[in-house]
Amino acid sequence: MWKLRLKFFLQDFRDETRASVAVEAALIMPLLLWAYVAVVIFFDGFRTRSVSEKAAFTISDMISRETEAITPAYMNGMHSLFDMLARSDGPTAIRVSVISYSGKRDQYVLQWSETRGAMEALKSADIETIAANLPVMTSGEHLILVETHSEFDPPLNVGLNDLDINTFVFTRPRFASQVVWERTDLL
Repeated sequence: MWKLRLKFFLQDFRDETRASVAVEAALIMPLLLWAYVAVVIFFDGFRTRSVSEKAAFTISDMISRETEAITPAYMNGMHSLFDMLARSDGPTAIRVSVISYSGKRDQYVLQWSETRGAMEALKSADIETIAANLPVMTSGEHLILVETHSEFDPPLNVGLNDLDINTFVFTRPRFASQVVWERTDLL
């Protein structure tokens, strides 16, 4: 008997077409509002990553066109330019390294590496760990490696944690066979 009543109750509930718009809106509006805010925050996170990558490509391209030695002041300027282009919420860092390839030893060789921000300079021992990410090079060829770090802190918690945005961009020198670092400690 109770099964029959339950069956009729469920059928009536299923077939009922009258509703109150206010009740439906009150139920669905918080979910729609959260979804809208989440989409905006996710889009902002992807935009921040894209802008950071484009800023790293700009820095790399700028260095590749350089025919004079890179100086500490030039590095400071590149870091300031990256900060301006990336528009990061938190601290940023930039590492510029010049790597060559030795055909005789069949290995990549670090020529120099300089940083600005909270990033350590690349060491010769570190080359083996990044060698898989480097392009195939001919003997004696040089490569400019620009690595950057920035952060994205979402304004609201919608399921997206803080993001560390790291880029790894390499470019070959355009107008000179290599890009050199000006050693100011020898002057």
